[in-house]
Amino acid sequence: MKNVPVSLFTAFALSTACAGAAQAEPFVFVSLPDTQIYADHRFPDGRSPAVTDPRGTGAIFFDQTRWIVLHAEDIDYVGHLGDIVQRGENLTQWALAKDAMSLLLKADVPHGTVMGNHDDIPPDFTGAHGVNYRTNYLDNFGPQVFEGRPWYAGHSPEGGANWQMLEHEGVKLGFLNFSIDHPQEELDWAETVLASNPDTIFIIGTHRYLYDFKLFGGRYGETVDSPLGEINYDTGFVPGVEEGHTGEEFFHDLLTQYPNILMVHAGHFHSEWLRLDGQNSAGNPLIQILTDYQSTRNGGDGYLRRYSLDFNAGTFSFDTYSPTLDRQRTTIDHFVETIYLVWDQRDEIKGLLGVDSDAVYLAAISALLKNSPAPDGFLLDHPDYDEPAEQAYYLQYLNDLFHGAIPAGFENIVEWERLWLQAFAVDPDDPYNFEDGIRSPSYTLEVDYSAYYEPVPGC
Repeated sequence: MKNVPVSLFTAFALSTACAGAAQAEPFVFVSLPDTQIYADHRFPDGRSPAVTDPRGTGAIFFDQTRWIVLHAEDIDYVGHLGDIVQRGENLTQWALAKDAMSLLLKADVPHGTVMGNHDDIPPDFTGAHGVNYRTNYLDNFGPQVFEGRPWYAGHSPEGGANWQMLEHEGVKLGFLNFSIDHPQEELDWAETVLASNPDTIFIIGTHRYLYDFKLFGGRYGETVDSPLGEINYDTGFVPGVEEGHTGEEFFHDLLTQYPNILMVHAGHFHSEWLRLDGQNSAGNPLIQILTDYQSTRNGGDGYLRRYSLDFNAGTFSFDTYSPTLDRQRTTIDHFVETIYLVWDQRDEIKGLLGVDSDAVYLAAISALLKNSPAPDGFLLDHPDYDEPAEQAYYLQYLNDLFHGAIPAGFENIVEWERLWLQAFAVDPDDPYNFEDGIRSPSYTLEVDYSAYYEPVPGC
């Protein structure tokens, strides 16, 4: 049943007719990436990521869910991408997370969650409360929490995967959520859901799927040809995941096997990245997205991703907003964070480069990511950086990330022109093209939604 035929043109027309009304407002959903630092409720204490919010990071989690509730008229669904907490055995963190997410439940905002590696119990944990794989996650976000909600459509036999069904202007949308590393029993269950609902567009949520080192990136378990050589990035399965799948296996074994899967989105790796080279079984684009801000200021500064599916216009778009900062995220934010991570993750990257000293590493990085053939200072013309107030904001942001002690060579972000051209530019041959690229927090795609589902029989 994996290759269900799709009627490309009549599906959209018939579904609209079934709805009895012209499609108008887009379907909007929000993703909450890795809230683990928020649940840890940290205060300014010198640890990384840098915390500057005097309320503590826990307040930011509530900023997010309160904002969603205040705008519930315009938000149709919320998906949490896992690593809900920092320590899976810490019941205080689970209590904070449940309190924050319960605001959505009280307001009856449709939502779903996935389990991340930090939501699991560490393999060396010897605590007294006897929890095992998934126990605390299921106690706080298991099927029993959503009992009686009409939008909660079901769960896998062990409860680790779940799905929600919604309808918007005559189009059915299913949100199918998987635990980290996608255990086989969840895939077996999901195949039944996908095959039984060919009239539904599906959006897949999970935790660990894509990684991105800026100069190269891929799915976990995928062999990637990179500037550092051939790399297959796979950190192994979370203890307790039976018959797990890497991101690469998940891609081939499930995501490419059904015509009604539109996108997959995940967190875990500290980055944001849009990948557009995949196809579902009908040969239509499979949108793959990574979103995770945990390693940035305050564990993410409250940024959440907003997706808009406009069936009438045929567009799929997203942007990124922080209720805490009341600010739209820009590509410059990601660029500055990458410069910080070049320093913060230097030991890991030194291992990839095969060097053993900071001085040698920084010389190699300078050759790779500075020394651009492009005009000096061209980034000063970027529309998100061309005003003194914006430049002051990003200097303060960089300073905050480095705890007020920016290392030599990292003070001026416009020196990192080659990094921009190699990793962030829309067109490396056109330095002054400042449109949104694949590592931008906003993007718009044209999508033929009718290609992703069948009309309801007999409608």
